[in-house]
Amino acid sequence: MTFSTLLEILALIAFVIAAIGFTYKKTDLIGAALALWSFAELITRLSTITLSTILLLLAFLAFVGAAIGWRYRKLSLVAVGLALWMLSLLIGPVFHIS
Repeated sequence: MTFSTLLEILALIAFVIAAIGFTYKKTDLIGAALALWSFAELITRLSTITLSTILLLLAFLAFVGAAIGWRYRKLSLVAVGLALWMLSLLIGPVFHIS
């Protein structure tokens, strides 16, 4: 079992706990699960630094911010992280940028 697989299992557990409705202070468990999942994807890509990897790193940081309860006005950091993650997935095939 690799480290990224372990992180994905922890993300699954966090998603299930969030689905049950468990909360802890200002912690957003959806953001924490997404941070774990994106970090699992990020560590497999760190061997080469591309624009896609940088966008995934920014998504990870947005998810961590959402997980610890950081807010900026009415901006949803989970939505920002998901948008960055989708852009990192599409940047190569759609825009032909590596």
